[in-house]
Amino acid sequence: MIILIGETPYINKGGDVIKRAAVFFALACLVIASVFLVSKSRSQENRIPPAASTFASIIPQEISGWKKSREDEVFTRDNIFDYIDGAGEIYLAYDFRFVFVREYGKGNAPSMVVEIYQMSSPGDAFGVFTQDTDGDEVKMGQGALYAAGLLRFWKNTIFVRILADRETAEVKRVIMDLGAAIAKAEAEEGEMPKMLSLLPPEGLEAKTLRYFHTLISLNSHYYLASANILGLSPETSAVLARYEIAGEKPHVLLVAYPSAGGAESAYTQFVRTYLKEKPLPEGKTIAAKLENEKYASAFRQGRFLILVMEAAPPSLCERLSKDISSRLEGKNK
Repeated sequence: MIILIGETPYINKGGDVIKRAAVFFALACLVIASVFLVSKSRSQENRIPPAASTFASIIPQEISGWKKSREDEVFTRDNIFDYIDGAGEIYLAYDFRFVFVREYGKGNAPSMVVEIYQMSSPGDAFGVFTQDTDGDEVKMGQGALYAAGLLRFWKNTIFVRILADRETAEVKRVIMDLGAAIAKAEAEEGEMPKMLSLLPPEGLEAKTLRYFHTLISLNSHYYLASANILGLSPETSAVLARYEIAGEKPHVLLVAYPSAGGAESAYTQFVRTYLKEKPLPEGKTIAAKLENEKYASAFRQGRFLILVMEAAPPSLCERLSKDISSRLEGKNK
């Protein structure tokens, strides 16, 4: 038997007792190990969104000889940089939930990767899609572009990228087939951000349209300032676009704030620090000449802020601001 004195065990003579003690110790180690593994497994299950299993089922395991070449992976907001180090900020700037990744291989043929990004809303799926608008338009989902072995499209709350490491005619066909299968499986279509309807259509360069929330997205397309002088945040929504009017190419930025107070604060900060002017009452356009001899302006209406950048003459600032203002009034009627 084992006699315990304080914390020190004394084993009575006899090989059977020693063996039983060894077995007891081994069993204890197994119990501890199993508890750790179960806990770890449950923790991993909690990190992998259930919706990822849906994506795994709608994408074919094999297509035209290309087979799944490794285990599927899922990356969330917590570990997105493990997958796309250096580009994760693009997705974290939106309400990104997770990305499902599947890789395909076929002998010496180019390999392919399917990425399905699950966003929280159709607006954010559309927004991520607008971050890169290079490529030829394709009829797929609610908007698609293809260029050099890369297909991008969005539909409802998902944004999809299908990429080959080398383009061939066969690869392009398979990429399109994969995209079509995913788009078909996502039965519903999502609503476009309502802010888009506030932009005047005349002169709008469609491929320059961007929808976003935060400063990092704005500065990646139009550098305004290193400081967040507009008070952009996950709670704000913004559309940015370039126009071509009478040979001029002004940029229009429309920002929606949660409250009129937020819009007023951002307007005041922008006018004082960027335009170097004194704020005007709501509904008045204030413009100032920049170092490049172009004009920038600010206009506030309710919880909306309208900025026009790189315009000439200043009357163009007034024209675009008033056009958006009238559309805002129409929406509020």
